[in-house]
Amino acid sequence: MSDENNQKREYGLEDIVKDSSEEFPDQHSEEVLKRKVVLVDTGGNITYSLIVGSVLDYCSGLDPLGILFSRLSASGFNSITGGPYGWWREKVYHITKTTKNHSKLRKTIAELVSFNTFQVPAYALSVAIGSYFSDGDIDFEKVSAGAKYLAMISPLVGPTMGLYMDYFRRCFGVKNASEGAYGNDDLRSYK
Repeated sequence: MSDENNQKREYGLEDIVKDSSEEFPDQHSEEVLKRKVVLVDTGGNITYSLIVGSVLDYCSGLDPLGILFSRLSASGFNSITGGPYGWWREKVYHITKTTKNHSKLRKTIAELVSFNTFQVPAYALSVAIGSYFSDGDIDFEKVSAGAKYLAMISPLVGPTMGLYMDYFRRCFGVKNASEGAYGNDDLRSYK
């Protein structure tokens, strides 16, 4: 026997990943890609929310403690909803048959629909939690004001959040919402 056969082969992480991807090539690569997209969308959602949400919390009347708890709860929500929001954006692009080749107006409308049907209700819930910890009770006026402010500025926030999340995706090598990073081949078929 040769020395090569007598020596134990050491496997590194690359070998393990390579071996498992050879065993189930399509399943493995799709799973890894979807996990990556979810993580990237979650990171983009959290970082954007920290910046814009703090300003909105202040405008809603929350004190610094309320803003802290609102942002903590929103970050918690965004860690759960970041991936689903990215998926929802792509779904709205699919439903409206909007692609990267369409006008900025059409993309903006898709972003507004995505944002107002997903983020505004989620934000209202985070303001409710913030007001509960700030005031000891849920202040529905603050919740209503927060949702109203967000809906009023959604023509600015929704599209900029979409641009930010797509930029965040590009930084990590993920397709933008109009291209369909969640593996929806039918998204790419629209011209």
